[in-house]
Amino acid sequence: MSINTDEKAIVDEEIRPQEPGRVRFQSTWWPAKCDRDITFHPGDVVRVVGIDNITLIVTA
Repeated sequence: MSINTDEKAIVDEEIRPQEPGRVRFQSTWWPAKCDRDITFHPGDVVRVVGIDNITLIVTA
């Protein structure tokens, strides 16, 4: 799967450092994680920067 780094996702389940959460992306739910020391809360808009197996990598 190819990811356009300008695409946005909406956090559904909190994403914490070292703990994946869940986002809504392209009309479906995806597991997501952030490689930085950032916590995202439900409703936050994040940028998709990559994919690791079926987990999206997101950032602010």
